[in-house]
Amino acid sequence: MRSRLLLILLAFSLFATMASAKEIWLSIGGTTAGGTFRTDARIFNPSTTKDIQIQAWYLPVGNVDNSAVQALAPITVLKRQQLVYNDVVTSLFHSSGLGAIRLKSDDDFVATQKIYAVTSGGTLGQFVAGVDATSAKAKGVMIQLQNSGGSGQTGTFRTNVGAANPNPTAATVTWRLYDKNNVQVGNDHVVVMPPFGVIAPGGLSGYADNVPPTADLSDAWLSYSSDKPIVAYGSVIDNGTTDPTYIPAAEDTGVPVSQTPAGKVFVVTERGGPTTSPSSITISPQIIQGTLKPGDTVTFQVSALDSNHGFRVLDPEGITMADLMLTPGAAAVTVTFVAYTEGTYSYFCTNTTCSSGHNSMQGTFLVGSATPYVPPGY
Repeated sequence: MRSRLLLILLAFSLFATMASAKEIWLSIGGTTAGGTFRTDARIFNPSTTKDIQIQAWYLPVGNVDNSAVQALAPITVLKRQQLVYNDVVTSLFHSSGLGAIRLKSDDDFVATQKIYAVTSGGTLGQFVAGVDATSAKAKGVMIQLQNSGGSGQTGTFRTNVGAANPNPTAATVTWRLYDKNNVQVGNDHVVVMPPFGVIAPGGLSGYADNVPPTADLSDAWLSYSSDKPIVAYGSVIDNGTTDPTYIPAAEDTGVPVSQTPAGKVFVVTERGGPTTSPSSITISPQIIQGTLKPGDTVTFQVSALDSNHGFRVLDPEGITMADLMLTPGAAAVTVTFVAYTEGTYSYFCTNTTCSSGHNSMQGTFLVGSATPYVPPGY
């Protein structure tokens, strides 16, 4: 009986330890180009009995696969103390730019951030609570979004939307944008978010395809459905003061979780610059034989990491199916085509001055069978 009691107590202790483990996402942070916006972060240890350790990752924007990013050496937070990281990407990670911050510990902790504009007149800024990874949503909606003017126009607002994928696998997300009359604007916008991928905050029109120029987004809302839970948010900015309001995604109970779209979607990443090596074009997931059949709709989400690159796809007859120019760090560019012809398709970078390894930035993939069709011999 005593041994059983000890086992129960041990199991309870292990369960309590596991239950307190936590992963928090600060979905966007850093300093924007020109230093207009800055991010300050705080990390708090609520324990009265023990110091804790936290792992921290800085995951840059660009909607690229960040699974290879290494964590910092563990951060120690003493019991009942708060760590202060002003201009967090610089002070904690000794880096720059924008990205998500992933924090993980075997113990409970609290993490928050404040984003504000560095202006001569000051700014109220916006407070952002860290999102527990278990609170990521496969179906979300953001309401009270506004696009009614441009920077400097007092009494008007603009909205940026961003997202982070807290999963070690890719997430396929379908976005739907609605205007002030609750009418869907444009077409569904499908994005593949690579493992731990981060989409930089961008305007509402980027979350729908074929948005008409007459669309009234002075009051708008945005929904999404994903095959993996993600963290998404809106930031409504006062054009007169630059003060932003943070709008986290709420659960959207009326939208079914999206399945893999009818078309085949792939993430294409181009690497290689004047000071970086090696140079490469990677496609995820890998297009192996049998993945694509003649007549399939193929979507590539293409981005460049560290140099101006080009991306062209030719079908087996040499017909151009895609032809893009890419800017490093910019949002991924989407291109869709129908692979009508069976055979070997080629892809390559078209910017011959992108890097010393430009000639290696090429590859092929197969549509249909590797063996060409041979008609009957009669």
